[in-house]
Amino acid sequence: MAGEVLLSSVADVIIWQLGKAIENEVALLSGVEDELQKLKDTISTIKSVLADAEKKQVQEEQIKTWLRRLEDAVYEADDFVDEFSTHQTLRSQQQAMTGNTLAKKVRTFCCSTSFPLGFRHKMGRKIKDIRNKLDAIANDRKFHLVTGLQETEVVTAEWKDHSFQREEDTIGREDDKVEIKKRLFDMKTKENIGVIPIVGVGGLGKTTLAQLVFNDEEVQRHFEPKLWVSVPKVFDLELVVKEVFQSARQGERSTDITLDQMQKDIREKIKGKQFLLVLDDIWDLDNREKWLSLENLLRDGSSGSRIIVTTRDKEVARIINGPEEPPYILKALDEIKAWSLFEKLAFVQEPKGSIIVEIGKEIMKKCGGIPLVIRTIASLLYSRHVDEWLSFKEKELSTISQYDKDVIPRLKLSYDHLPSHLKRCFAYCSLFPKNHIIDVKKLINLWMAQGFIKLSNHQERPEDMGYQHFTDLLYRSFFEKVGTDDILNIITKCKMHDCMHDLAMSVAGPQCVMLNLNVAAADDDKIETTTHHMSFNFGLRDHQSFADFWVRAKRIRTILFNKCSYSSMLRLGNSLDKIDLQFKFLRTLGLSGLGMETVRDSIGRLKHLRCLDLSANSMKALPDSIGNLHNLQTLDLSGCESLEALPDSIGGLKHLRYLDLSHNSLKVLPDSIGNLHNLQTLDLSGCESLEALPDSIGGLKHLRYLDLSRNSMKVWPDSIVNLHNLQTLDLQFCGTLEALPVDIWKLVNLRHLYTDFAFRQIHLPRGLSQLTNLQTLTEFQVKAEHGSQLNELRDLNNLRGRLRIAVQEDGIKSEGANLKSKQHLQYLQLWIDGKMVDDCGDLVPHSNIKSFTLLGPYPGAALLNCVPSLKNLVEFTLWGHKECQSIAALNHLPHLKVLHLRNLKAVEYISSDDYDDNVVDGNLLPFFPSLQRLGLFDIPNLKGWWKGVENTENTSRSLPFFPCLSQLVIDGCPNLICMPLFPYLQELHLRGTRIKPFQQTLMMKNIVGPPTSSDKASSSSSASSAALLPLSTLKILDIEDCKELEMPYEDSGAILWQHLQSLSILRLYKLPKLVALPEGLQQVTSLQEISISECEILKAVLECVKSLKSLRSLGIADCPSLMCLPEGIDGLTSLQNLIIVRCPIVLEKCLEDTGDYWPMISHIKNRLLVY
Repeated sequence: MAGEVLLSSVADVIIWQLGKAIENEVALLSGVEDELQKLKDTISTIKSVLADAEKKQVQEEQIKTWLRRLEDAVYEADDFVDEFSTHQTLRSQQQAMTGNTLAKKVRTFCCSTSFPLGFRHKMGRKIKDIRNKLDAIANDRKFHLVTGLQETEVVTAEWKDHSFQREEDTIGREDDKVEIKKRLFDMKTKENIGVIPIVGVGGLGKTTLAQLVFNDEEVQRHFEPKLWVSVPKVFDLELVVKEVFQSARQGERSTDITLDQMQKDIREKIKGKQFLLVLDDIWDLDNREKWLSLENLLRDGSSGSRIIVTTRDKEVARIINGPEEPPYILKALDEIKAWSLFEKLAFVQEPKGSIIVEIGKEIMKKCGGIPLVIRTIASLLYSRHVDEWLSFKEKELSTISQYDKDVIPRLKLSYDHLPSHLKRCFAYCSLFPKNHIIDVKKLINLWMAQGFIKLSNHQERPEDMGYQHFTDLLYRSFFEKVGTDDILNIITKCKMHDCMHDLAMSVAGPQCVMLNLNVAAADDDKIETTTHHMSFNFGLRDHQSFADFWVRAKRIRTILFNKCSYSSMLRLGNSLDKIDLQFKFLRTLGLSGLGMETVRDSIGRLKHLRCLDLSANSMKALPDSIGNLHNLQTLDLSGCESLEALPDSIGGLKHLRYLDLSHNSLKVLPDSIGNLHNLQTLDLSGCESLEALPDSIGGLKHLRYLDLSRNSMKVWPDSIVNLHNLQTLDLQFCGTLEALPVDIWKLVNLRHLYTDFAFRQIHLPRGLSQLTNLQTLTEFQVKAEHGSQLNELRDLNNLRGRLRIAVQEDGIKSEGANLKSKQHLQYLQLWIDGKMVDDCGDLVPHSNIKSFTLLGPYPGAALLNCVPSLKNLVEFTLWGHKECQSIAALNHLPHLKVLHLRNLKAVEYISSDDYDDNVVDGNLLPFFPSLQRLGLFDIPNLKGWWKGVENTENTSRSLPFFPCLSQLVIDGCPNLICMPLFPYLQELHLRGTRIKPFQQTLMMKNIVGPPTSSDKASSSSSASSAALLPLSTLKILDIEDCKELEMPYEDSGAILWQHLQSLSILRLYKLPKLVALPEGLQQVTSLQEISISECEILKAVLECVKSLKSLRSLGIADCPSLMCLPEGIDGLTSLQNLIIVRCPIVLEKCLEDTGDYWPMISHIKNRLLVY
């Protein structure tokens, strides 16, 4: 596609800049003011029809041709106006430096000493030439366009959480996930590695399905290491190896590592291990040799290793697996599942009208069951009127066939409804490689540099509106969320679906060009005279120089380098010196990670540059000419670890808004840093050599974000409290900081304060209560000697997110803390290490709290008694209370999912209520209806849950059970003999405790399956699912240091092993009475791993293991009495790992070639025998 011409937002910028220039007294030069006004009028006239022209260009070629002619003239006007504005800015700065502004103005007006006569005539002629060109093109229009057509409005209502959470990604893919997991675990292969290709058209959710499988808990436990690689569009083996290496090394750059070294590292990483590798989105695999070369690299992995491949091409799957192994064909969603997804995204609330539902279902059918299309179209229609739904169905959607599987035309329908400024923001992202993780803050800076941000008024911050633009696109699925800041509640990382990337490249056309220079010579032909934005990937071919591209690209505004080599950078430097005039209007230059050791003086010639990224390079200093970049808004020097100093000239960057100096070797900052009056963000995190901040830092009047984390400074200048617009201050991991300025309360606009001072002597000064705009206060430490009291928190009712309060002294009052008024707090941790003078009533949180942790020996009675009233509580931890003997009943809390009780020496019974309080008319009340994880740690005197219910074997009482509990840890509770039952458990860890609760649960009869979401609120004893054996879902059993456990070989019914139908991992440690594993274990055919350690009298594992067909790993360590290995071990073809450590009798029989057991174990690939 030739791409679309988008000029409306460019015209807006020109009109605004012209208006600004005309208002400025510099414009009052003979002949210039009139020409500027005429040019503004011409642009305004053209702007009035652009919205209609941009809309019609898709169908009418003559309109697109007209826009193409207009495009060059409009961009020429934009460049000129920017140049003129730059001259104005420089002149104003020069006047300010003279000190006699009034006299200078008089000389300027009368004598024109600042703008000589020749310059003024040149400006006048240039303006007239541009205006004449625009008039000629405008007058040559032979078709009608509607004047004043309004662009599509973007819905900015408060959207539902799903727009970011993407829970809907799983709709309709549950069965697919089960099938892929089945293949992972059960497929039979001749080689060590099994490959599972997932094939389907773009947008079906192949990557999403692979992610669901990859992140599955069972898969995570089964495979190690787990690697994820996004495959380049052209399957270049060297590039794929680099990506595998970086995944194995968790993102470590491969710049200075040879290919041979990377391959060696990969082999060592996977050797003898059962790895899982996902190769996401293979497009082009033209021969099997490439694939076999990659497979050969991975053959050192153990048997059972797996590779998941996602691809659109069945031929790719055939090349990988051959004709005998069919790929997994991912199908479109059926109508029921497709409607479920559409309905979730398209309606503000449950649809009530039959008309809109009927229209919606017809629209949904045209989406072809493709989740990406459904998400995009449904989001487009969200909150729109039924008439708009009908118009969309009958007009735009009528051109799409229900059976056409091409995704791009469907996605473009949503793109067509975007306003011009959002279309430009989206198309610009075609410069990034596919699957590139995009930093949202840096993306917004790039948009700002190009003037893409649309401000409704000039009081708005472009950073804020840029984030709004991003969320507008994210909501419509043009982006996908990758990373978040949960405290600030913002998205920090994103990516584009590959289909969306295809769409971006399509609509951008030749204006945005990404060159894969190592791969395709044909890329040279992409550059046209209309190209404004270019990105380079991987480096130049030997015969090329960058000048080859500048010849054709006359008005380049963006140059980005992705993963390029240092040698390429050297050639770029030479090109910069030779052709700097063709860089004249460059606005963005990205040179990150090129290994640059110097930055050339010629950088200062780029007068129009707005965004300069020099991050992750090796220079020690910057040239003074950097101060000549008067339009610069963004300067990124992060990760320049050798950078030791900044030039004084940096203070000349009057328009700088974003300065990232994180993780470098700066020792001091120049005083001129205080002249950056427009600076909004200053990041100094990780500057461990930085000794101090200059006093001039207080001059940054507009600074909003200051990151000083991970620094070694001891004190700050008092002037830092003059940063009255500061909103975010990060002080985490400042281990040498001795004190904060006493007047920190003057930072009246502070919203987010990050600290971690609780374990050190530093404190927050008095006056914090005046910072009533605070939303984030990660930590508040109370120390009477410094005057800090809990009443400082009284009026901080905007606090949200997490708060940790530490009281480390006796005699502190809770009075005035007023935590009940802080309704936005979600996570509260109270560390009460001193004896309070009251019952801590003012520390009781608001009922909205979701996570509540009580630490320390002296939390007041009010804090313990309030917990049952916290109806929204999801997680509760009580740790270290010295006097607590029981806990108020928590079993009715509807949302509690996690409960941890630790180090409670005085507790004998957990619940303070009576067992009979849980029974009404003979039926048990709901018992922890949502609890999923329970941990009981170091409670040495714990006997049971309720007093008087230590044993139910000889009574008519029935113990209640946890209906949703999946993980239970009991550690250090040697006297526990009775507790509620846990029949649906998946993980059980018993350490230093008794085995009786486990036995009680196994002896349950007539239990039913876990409740569904509809019956969780009902009694756990009345659920109506299919009957199950107790603990039939248990997957992990870990028993350690249980001294009374004997496990006799002849099962006596003490443990009904046959119930454990899903058990896959059994670990037995420090069991002094264990002689042999019981015979019943031979019935647990699901076992995959058995690990036994430090069982001193263990003589035998099992008599026979031939029935354990799934066993993959057997480990025995420090069992000196072990006499034999089980029979049938030689028949276990699935057994891949055998570990025997310090078991001398058996090890003697395992000697290679001569040992009696050698023929039985020689077939096992991975053997570790330690004598």
